[in-house]
Amino acid sequence: MDSDRLIPKCIDIIISRSLKGGGFAQRQNGKFRPDVTAWSILALSTGNIYRNLIGNACNRLAASQLIDGSIPVAEDLENAYWPTALAVLAWKRTGGYENEIKRAAKFLIKTSGLHFPREKNSPYGHDTSIRGWSWIENTHSWIEPTSMAILALKATGNAGHDRVQEAVRMILDRKLPAGGWNYGNPTVFNRELSPTPEHTGLALSALSDFVHYYEIAKSIDYLNKELSILQTPLSLCWGIFGLGAWSVKIRGKCERILNSLSLQRRYGHYDTLLLSQLVIAYNTEGNLSWFIMQP
Repeated sequence: MDSDRLIPKCIDIIISRSLKGGGFAQRQNGKFRPDVTAWSILALSTGNIYRNLIGNACNRLAASQLIDGSIPVAEDLENAYWPTALAVLAWKRTGGYENEIKRAAKFLIKTSGLHFPREKNSPYGHDTSIRGWSWIENTHSWIEPTSMAILALKATGNAGHDRVQEAVRMILDRKLPAGGWNYGNPTVFNRELSPTPEHTGLALSALSDFVHYYEIAKSIDYLNKELSILQTPLSLCWGIFGLGAWSVKIRGKCERILNSLSLQRRYGHYDTLLLSQLVIAYNTEGNLSWFIMQP
């Protein structure tokens, strides 16, 4: 397939996975997933020709919102509320849905992961008392759900809220001494763990506008070096998003994305979520916060 057709083909595949009742599935003939739906909305909104499809998907997200404002990953997993932040980003990008956004933001502000005082001889290398957000109720906070919640609350005008400021401190506390982030444990039993590009990109995206460049310079250097060899969609896209949040110019960005898409010839079609992220990374400058707030 010609490279200039890869992105349009990507969008066609995303659309083919839309559901009759609104929303999107990860795979053809799959079930509704709110996280996949939110990313699909963001991907399709990089153009201006899918308004009905986007509107139906946003309505499906709204229908899945619970009374407390959360959006669970599935109807039978109400305590797995991590898609809430993603729904906020999709609604904010689309416009409207002020009531749904307000309720979701209120839920995020009053919710946190499970935290406890830091013990003197704890095997963990981070401060377990600093609150962020978790994947699921009554579990510890980690980098990805915390980063997404910060992005969502920032988009809703809550950047100065105490919960957001504390979460920023949490992410900084989890930074690896050599730079970068992993899922959220910098050291275990005094041994430094390794960073990962996707978590580093998530953290850098969340920290934009909250910290000074010198505080994350090592992490940007790490991610910049890693990006030159990344081919997998998740790592590549979050590498682009993380650097884009700090206005770091990425040489050959579009070519790298097209190369990642071309690997589907060998491995088969990517999940809808990954295709959506690749479309967003290709069609934007990589700064998610800026992109979400554009009309």
